[in-house]
Amino acid sequence: MNDYYGSVPLEEYEQILANREFWDGASCEWNYSKTEQKLIRLGKFVQRGGDLNRVIALYAEDREYTYRVFIQHSIRQYVTTLVEKSIPDIMLRLYKLEKEEAVKLLSEMLKVSVEKSFAYDYKKQSYDIDRINTKNLDAESILSSIEEEHRQTHPNETIEEVKERVHKWISDSWW
Repeated sequence: MNDYYGSVPLEEYEQILANREFWDGASCEWNYSKTEQKLIRLGKFVQRGGDLNRVIALYAEDREYTYRVFIQHSIRQYVTTLVEKSIPDIMLRLYKLEKEEAVKLLSEMLKVSVEKSFAYDYKKQSYDIDRINTKNLDAESILSSIEEEHRQTHPNETIEEVKERVHKWISDSWW
């Protein structure tokens, strides 16, 4: 993958990531990259210290509701792509998270999953490529840690509050 994304200033990188290509998976018009390429770009951004909450807020601020509602669906797609069914009840557990917690989960998973690797061309020359590797990703521990922080922060949370969050995940917009 082109290293351009890893070498631009963080503020410019935010602007690159704050477009429909990353946060509106239903849009064929802007959906040029494969999911893995998107995850690599997002992962390199968070590895450099970038804030996905800020990027998403930049994307959402000038968008109509129709586009903002897709943000959490993109987050869900990215998380489930990285997890690859290794966490029981991942969707239910994800739906119980607040938006900041869901973005933190994605960020923490990306920090571990995006790595440099070597590739060889037909001339037997090696070069670096970025790739997704979930072999060392302990998604269960990351998710459990975020869930524990949530329980400590909201010890008296009601089932109605959880249901409202689940509703937002499924059919509303957080942003």
